[in-house]
Amino acid sequence: MQTQTYFHTKYESEANRRNDAVPLQVNCVGAVSEEASFSNRTVRRDYYYIYVLQGKMITDGFPLLPGDVVVFEPGCTYQYQSQGKTTYLWVHYTGFEAASLTKLAALKGNARQHIGIRKDIIACFRKLFREFMIHDEAAGQLSVCLLREILLFTGRYADAGGEKSSAPLSAMEYIHQHFQEPITIDSLARLEGVSCTLLRSIFRQHTGVSPNEYLITQRISAACRLLSQTDKSVSAVAADVGYHDPYYFSRIFKKKVGVTPLRYRAGRDREG
Repeated sequence: MQTQTYFHTKYESEANRRNDAVPLQVNCVGAVSEEASFSNRTVRRDYYYIYVLQGKMITDGFPLLPGDVVVFEPGCTYQYQSQGKTTYLWVHYTGFEAASLTKLAALKGNARQHIGIRKDIIACFRKLFREFMIHDEAAGQLSVCLLREILLFTGRYADAGGEKSSAPLSAMEYIHQHFQEPITIDSLARLEGVSCTLLRSIFRQHTGVSPNEYLITQRISAACRLLSQTDKSVSAVAADVGYHDPYYFSRIFKKKVGVTPLRYRAGRDREG
């Protein structure tokens, strides 16, 4: 990531503003990636969000390390100094909802919060940069939407103390799209770039079940739809949802639903 800065005003000095006439407004946004150490001391009229990705920054009261976030409040004199190569993302924002949204994001003014390195937040910043480059009539509102995402994602991870892993979305999406096919824990772990043990832990953390139980749930849900909406045989339904042994499918189905596939279909027919 390279150093870059974007303003919605013509001049940088005009972007340092407080605007209580709108709910939210992104004054400026950017990224800093510098090899040499640098320092900054100033005071702003708006909120200043900093997200450190690499290196170390020293503020008046605490260090900022990779995965740390801080929000400096309006009117606060802040000072920081980097140590060696440092990369961080930043955004200045204002509006009469700025204070409440910052609080909702579990961010205490002028205090460090660790959330870890989060791809979804970094992606939001990249989109925010793009909106400032486009700078059309929709860019202002889209920028506000992206700011909300950044702050709410931050709050999600801050609530977990930065320890909660991101949801295994690649693995979950793959299961939803390919549940009819053979799926192994190894293949799902490779999709997420983690070990099988860590994937099982992340799955339970976010879904309450193992990857295999999640797969079974998708298969049985699809089977219920097929039994209700088609005249396919139990064997055909089993094959359609990934079970080539209809007897094994029937046992799994009864365990999950409480009745056999045929009884389930008969019950749905009576309801209809």
